[in-house]
Amino acid sequence: MEITFSKAELEKLVEIAVMADWVMTAHDTEDDERKDDYLKLIQKIFAYAWKNGMKKEIEFLEDIKEYFPDEAWEENTLARAFINEFEEKTFWDELVERLAERELNKKLGDKKAGSFEEHMEIYEGFAAKFGEEFAEHGVDNIQVAAPAATPKPARKR
Repeated sequence: MEITFSKAELEKLVEIAVMADWVMTAHDTEDDERKDDYLKLIQKIFAYAWKNGMKKEIEFLEDIKEYFPDEAWEENTLARAFINEFEEKTFWDELVERLAERELNKKLGDKKAGSFEEHMEIYEGFAAKFGEEFAEHGVDNIQVAAPAATPKPARKR
């Protein structure tokens, strides 16, 4: 199988690989063998780009025999802008969703909403409340309450 890329297409392919690599590894604290085949393919893309004129954008680290995007180049790509936008939106969406779900569970306790529509109406009310708060104030009004202290059992004498 053979495929050819223009220089612009190859740069976009490398940016796609950068985004994929970020999604898979940015928050890793240990290796995950499920990712090995994907990371090998990303290395193959970087190697192809390096060998086909992208030596300023991709660097090869001889000591570990791996290719990496040049940090300065990567910071100025649309890939980095897309990653930053994705992370920003994800943060706020997750925060709103998790807080709305928490409040819904507090409100309903062990009972269930009468219908899916009723459940969603309650949830969406909480989500709208949090969404408006964060749109106006960001995280400025978020506070973490200390857990309620549990009394220590009395000592026997």
